[in-house]
Amino acid sequence: MIATKTFIDNTSIEKYRDEFESTHCVFIPGFLSGNTLENILRKLQTATFQTKFETDNTNKLGKVLFIPLSDPVVFTFWLLLNNPELFSMLQEITQCGHIGNFVGRIHRSEGGEDHSIEWHSDNTDNRLLAITLCLGTDDYTGGKLQIKSKDDENIIREFGQLTAGDAIIFKISPHLKHRLTNLETGRRTVGIGWFRSEPDFDTFAAMHLKPF
Repeated sequence: MIATKTFIDNTSIEKYRDEFESTHCVFIPGFLSGNTLENILRKLQTATFQTKFETDNTNKLGKVLFIPLSDPVVFTFWLLLNNPELFSMLQEITQCGHIGNFVGRIHRSEGGEDHSIEWHSDNTDNRLLAITLCLGTDDYTGGKLQIKSKDDENIIREFGQLTAGDAIIFKISPHLKHRLTNLETGRRTVGIGWFRSEPDFDTFAAMHLKPF
């Protein structure tokens, strides 16, 4: 496995812990930067996106575009975030318990295409935390990630336009829901995914992190 690097400032962990404790999420600017980010952005310039309908097993929740999981850029994304050092930092920030692995996808929304996802919880498949990582340089309006309590209509946090490399990490819980509002104009490209408790890292790496 090649060495990878993520960017969480050790001196900010206490601040991030307080932020997560009060809002169930944390905004981390510059989570990816430099050559690491530039490499992914370059790969995305030639990637093929397909329409994906989001569901919760019984209901259709919305639609976005996504890159098929067989594309090497998705493998690069998985490899970057399956990082035990990152897992330890997130465990310290969120007190979520042991993180065993990360799985994710790369999504894109485009203005005028009704790209949005309705309220849902993602509370399945051993998921502890979710991440939205900005992987685009385009400006956009709409396309807001909103987080709220299951039983309360008040929005806890809302995030609109992000800068490439910025990340939002939020708690997965049956008591919380999140959604992506309609992308009005422009184009929004993000890596999304989940930090999970099982399977353990070694088992997951042997199964899924072998280079092509």
